[in-house]
Amino acid sequence: MLDKGFAGIGVMAVLRVAIVALLVWACLQVILPFLGALTWAVIIAISAWPLYQRLTQCLRGRGKLAALLVVLLLGLALAVPLGLMVLTLTDTLPHLNGIAHGLANFTLPPPPAWLSKIPLMGEALTQYWVTAQTDLPGLLARLKPWINQGALWLLGRGAMLGVSLLEIVMAIIVAGLLLANGEALWRIAERVINKLGGASASELPQVVARTIRGVTTGVVGTALVQTILCVIGLLIAGVPGALALGFLCFVIAVAQLPTLLVWLPAAGWVFYTGATGMGVFLLLWGFLLVNTIDNVLKPLLISQGAKLPLSLIFLGVIGGLLAWGIIGLFIGPTLLAIGFSLFQFWLNNDEEAETKPERP
Repeated sequence: MLDKGFAGIGVMAVLRVAIVALLVWACLQVILPFLGALTWAVIIAISAWPLYQRLTQCLRGRGKLAALLVVLLLGLALAVPLGLMVLTLTDTLPHLNGIAHGLANFTLPPPPAWLSKIPLMGEALTQYWVTAQTDLPGLLARLKPWINQGALWLLGRGAMLGVSLLEIVMAIIVAGLLLANGEALWRIAERVINKLGGASASELPQVVARTIRGVTTGVVGTALVQTILCVIGLLIAGVPGALALGFLCFVIAVAQLPTLLVWLPAAGWVFYTGATGMGVFLLLWGFLLVNTIDNVLKPLLISQGAKLPLSLIFLGVIGGLLAWGIIGLFIGPTLLAIGFSLFQFWLNNDEEAETKPERP
């Protein structure tokens, strides 16, 4: 009888665990399409929390109004650059049309002597140059399939960019809801972490929040500096549509892509117009300043905000980016920060145990 009773209890326990696991799995399936937006919403809410608190104080405790203002400010921060980019692109279209007409009548000069001296590929490059010089339409016709593939790839990337913008808009709205209920959600997070990790995990919520804010400051601050430097270089070189290219540079820098995708084609256009000196200047400006400041400034800003060693942040940023993409910029340093904090807590506990006086 006892064996049957124990067996019944065991079956019921397994059944309860299975039901809970099935419920968790079903909830994850429901949330999965919105997981990216929800993750970004949490990151935005944690990053904007100090601003939300200051606005709440200024508005005499009206938290919902403060959250609404934060959402509007973030929406403006997204909409204003997009509007400027559209206006600048409208002004730039006549320049692009003129360049297209110029290319229709463009003929290449004879190939330079040094081109044929390049090891392994010099003769082939010279032959392509001569072909383009004598029969440019024919060369373009042969390249048309690759051009079409590139255009389709760009269209696909544009569609992905549109989906990403919608995801960001959704994340901003959800972040406003998280900010409006921030105090209650923070207490729940602290209770969950304390139940899972005990006393050693009591400081982890602060560590996570501090690290996320540090990464946000580092990524956005570095992208902003790179954008300002890029726009200055483009304006000095006389490139049209500098504001639109600057916004594109900011998006590329935040996405952790190389900014040379912006200023290198611009330098090519400057060389095409015949301004060789300005073209060389833009290349040097881009390679030596715009493209390299990211490697120094970003880890420095993140380490100061997260209050963690610079080497640890550097490993977290690079490793997280390689492992998970742009979201890894936040996940990598946060995971290393949590591990480092737990390691410090363990060391401090050992030191306290060693220095604790023995009872007589």
